[in-house]
Amino acid sequence: MENETIFIILGLTLTGLALVISFIGVKAENFPPSKGVLLAGVAVFATLVGATAVFAWTGAEDEQAHRDELRASGEEPTPADVMAEMLAETEEAQLQAEGEAPVEGEPAEEEQAAVASADGAALFDEQGCAGCHVLAAAGSTGTVGPDLDVELKGEDDAFIEESIVDPEKEIAEGFPGGVMPSNFGETLTPEEIEALVAYISESANSQ
Repeated sequence: MENETIFIILGLTLTGLALVISFIGVKAENFPPSKGVLLAGVAVFATLVGATAVFAWTGAEDEQAHRDELRASGEEPTPADVMAEMLAETEEAQLQAEGEAPVEGEPAEEEQAAVASADGAALFDEQGCAGCHVLAAAGSTGTVGPDLDVELKGEDDAFIEESIVDPEKEIAEGFPGGVMPSNFGETLTPEEIEALVAYISESANSQ
């Protein structure tokens, strides 16, 4: 029988015995009936209390030994690990409050840039841009429209976005107007346009 089970049995027995004797003591006028019975009762109680304490101590030691085994096998963190994790969480919370760390569930700036670049690449291909323009990042060689790496080099994102949503506003020299679709501002979401602009800008300004 496990130490914990024995401890529970002893505890219940001690509690039950105490209740019974209290009930008898209230009902009976002459209780205990003799000094011998009193001493015997005290001895029984002392034995039960001592046994309960011993098994409580033994159970605590067994529990500690079990925890040590789990920590040794890596299944349970050590106090040092828990403290290190708490310190890391505190530092991260402090950085978030200062605006130097991403909020939980929000990708880091590098991850956001990578996602935007991937989305921009997909959009550049899906919208047929590769068939009309040269763009090193896309490996495209279209000649219907201007070479984006050349025409947009040094231009800011606002200019690139305007070239996408309002292509007739400023037409590159040597190319006719009315060729590029002028409804990208309606067919693409603001997030998609932002991703496409970031992708083109990164390619044009890396040459």
